[in-house]
Amino acid sequence: MGYVLTSRAMDINTTDEELCYILGYLATPNRIKYIEAQVPYGKEQAFCLAYPGQHYDEMKITSDKQSYQFRIILNYNGNCPEPLKQALTTGGGAFKNNCISRGRFVEKIINEYGFRFFDIPDANLIRDNVKIKHLKYIDAFDEGYNIPLLGKC
Repeated sequence: MGYVLTSRAMDINTTDEELCYILGYLATPNRIKYIEAQVPYGKEQAFCLAYPGQHYDEMKITSDKQSYQFRIILNYNGNCPEPLKQALTTGGGAFKNNCISRGRFVEKIINEYGFRFFDIPDANLIRDNVKIKHLKYIDAFDEGYNIPLLGKC
């Protein structure tokens, strides 16, 4: 995997324990609708080199987008951890308050933890990666994973 975003991309700053809790929350089945990658015209090859085999939305030549846009679109945002709650924005159309537009954070979870653009999260793979990187916080992942889908932020 690679990185394509510039230093201007936004992040979600957390401790390692908070990150593991959030990763568990996001890995919960049906929590994420999809993780979106919008790729500007002319930057497709760089994206494909950085993320081989991953899907993306290709922008038309007439689009005014000049930079990559990575977003998490949630099905449910209930009981969301505070750092995510602060990052929730209104996405397009039906995604009111279910969009996390923090590209650097999205790129990190794609590259380091096994999330994929436009694919259903593989909770076992993500948990295994958390266990490798943050063994002492695996309980935080499990706690986040077991947060019910019900409720709204």
